Amino acid sequence: MTAYSAPPSIPGYDVVRRLGTGATASVYQYHQRVPSRDVAIKVSATALDPRAAARFRNEANYMAQLSAHPYILSIHDAGVTSTGLGYIVLEYAPGGSYKELIREHPLTADQMLDLGIKLCSALFTAHCKGILHRDIKPANILITQQGLPVLADFGISTNVYQSGSQTGFSVPWAAPEVLSGHGGGTEAADIYSLAATLYATLAGRSPYENGYQVRTQQDLAQVIVSRPLPPIGRPDVPADVERVLRRGLDKNPDARYGTALEFARAMQIVQQQCYGHATPVTVEGVPEFPNTMRRRPDSIPLPPAAGTRAVARTGAWKKPVAIASGVVTVLAALGLVFAFVVMPHMDDAATRNRTAVTTPGTGGDGDDGSDSVTGADVVPSPENVTGTYSGDSVTFTWTNPSPKKGDSYAWSPVQQNGDAAGTSTNIVSERSVTLRNVTDKQTCIEVSIVRADKQMSQNPAVACAVRP
Repeated sequence: MTAYSAPPSIPGYDVVRRLGTGATASVYQYHQRVPSRDVAIKVSATALDPRAAARFRNEANYMAQLSAHPYILSIHDAGVTSTGLGYIVLEYAPGGSYKELIREHPLTADQMLDLGIKLCSALFTAHCKGILHRDIKPANILITQQGLPVLADFGISTNVYQSGSQTGFSVPWAAPEVLSGHGGGTEAADIYSLAATLYATLAGRSPYENGYQVRTQQDLAQVIVSRPLPPIGRPDVPADVERVLRRGLDKNPDARYGTALEFARAMQIVQQQCYGHATPVTVEGVPEFPNTMRRRPDSIPLPPAAGTRAVARTGAWKKPVAIASGVVTVLAALGLVFAFVVMPHMDDAATRNRTAVTTPGTGGDGDDGSDSVTGADVVPSPENVTGTYSGDSVTFTWTNPSPKKGDSYAWSPVQQNGDAAGTSTNIVSERSVTLRNVTDKQTCIEVSIVRADKQMSQNPAVACAVRP
């Protein structure tokens, strides 16, 4: 399938139109027959290309975990076409994206804070599940039929313990440490990208494109790394609002907000001080407002083009469980299809240490190409990994060739087909793990070293134990 070939035939869906095309995928509007509704279907550009297939499966798994949140785009289904193309069926967002919105109608500071608190709620929910987005930008903030802003395109997301792995990002919205190769993506980098996106809703452009004359993406990356953050330049934006964004955009990751929830709380306080009300945080089990707020402030609406509806109080916002659980069986089948083709070819030596940089108009979903920068320092793999059966238990042990303060270890069971994706990642502080109630004749795990800064071994060590 080429970038501009006809949309595939998918049983139960009728093609309406093409929504966008990129280097790795195309997105189409389809009409689903039962239930009757419009959906967006993301289709891989090639049939079971190893990396594209792995990316699709990751996106489906990540979004299925997060679909219950009102400010994250829902996933309805996933599968493989008769011609071998991977596809993901997503909620259709007819309102477009904030990329188009802010070009025509920049938000007021009050509206920006409302949007920021909602997106921080979504991002904190993802981070609590160990998921990084890694490409937050206005084009990935969509507007649903109900006018809700939703965080979309988890295609390059990853687990926080896999932050050293290959990733993509867009230069105008990427954190300085990502552009300079000192980090492959962290929670702090996601917070930076969200702050840059919120800045753009006020300025109409990304922060450094707003303040500097740059001709190339390389020049822009250099400016982001080395030059001071330019002011927004709007007299109607209170200094306290700009101060909150500046902290989120600090060049030092440690100086930013520690979590997306902390970022949201800062915006709530400023919104209350400047405008007399605040938007509630929407995170399961977390109070809607900080304890310092004496009364329950009211949320405000966004402008008509990107309006929002009231959201129920904490604990009542979840979308139907079927949205997430309904794709589990399909994802399992999709994993079996991909396992024998995808896994043997992943992490090729030529690309293992590279980070793809998506530049506007040249890469990612809706773009055509990419660039690259070198990743962070390589974390070594565990050595001397061995496993031994004892009755119905298996104990694995390993050594750390270069121990550092704060080291921990991430391990996952490896299925008999060699697939570790989709299984749970477990973190331990000791150099051993025991699995109990084991019935298989052979048990395998993969284990990586995790540094205190969450950088991880790029090549997990794999070991198997065989029952005597």
